[in-house]
Amino acid sequence: MGITITIQREVPYILGLVALISGLCVWIGHKIKNTDPLDKPKGVVMLACWLVEIIDNNVISIVDKKHAKRLGPYIGTIAIYIFLSNISGLFGLFPPTQNYSVTLTLALITWIMIQYTCIKENGLGSYLHGYIEPFPLFLVPNIFGRIAPLISMSLRLFGNILSGGIIMSLVYSFTGFVSNAVVGLFVSDASIFNFIGPFVAPVLHAYFDVFSGFIQMFIFITLTMVFIGNELPQE
Repeated sequence: MGITITIQREVPYILGLVALISGLCVWIGHKIKNTDPLDKPKGVVMLACWLVEIIDNNVISIVDKKHAKRLGPYIGTIAIYIFLSNISGLFGLFPPTQNYSVTLTLALITWIMIQYTCIKENGLGSYLHGYIEPFPLFLVPNIFGRIAPLISMSLRLFGNILSGGIIMSLVYSFTGFVSNAVVGLFVSDASIFNFIGPFVAPVLHAYFDVFSGFIQMFIFITLTMVFIGNELPQE
């Protein structure tokens, strides 16, 4: 009995997006390296500085200034990856975040960082003791409480992006059907030509891909910062 290996259709888009972001980072890094620090930044260098400043300010406001240097690069990376993944449908590509393996992996990285932060800041003994607080009978609920962010963050991102894609597919199918029905009134044996879709789809794409894609990215990184910030000692 042979083994069959099937590559999911999202894999090329996932690898392509990673290659694109990696290439952009190398190119921008080269631009920054060759920029005179005494000159006023412009072009892509100014954009990069602006994005870094926004990310750092968000981390400082939600977590603290001490951890902004360590946490900022991760938040910036997943923000760019998730947003580009969410809007890739605008370019006829399959959004990687419509694959639960992708959103689960992103949420798993965040979840591991939450546990690492808790252990580092409070110690392993305190971390393990937290599973039986306030009584040992709370062990099972506390375990589910620890796992809950992993499940909720991965399903929230996956469900919202997937539902947007399904709705857009239904819109295109319906407008195609209506277009074909209208053309069929005047031309017999007419082939399907969806002339209604281009008038309806842009507005919906602006919401489901751009607006919703940005909101879901913002929610994901905000929850990441909040969950990690909650594990830090309160000053």
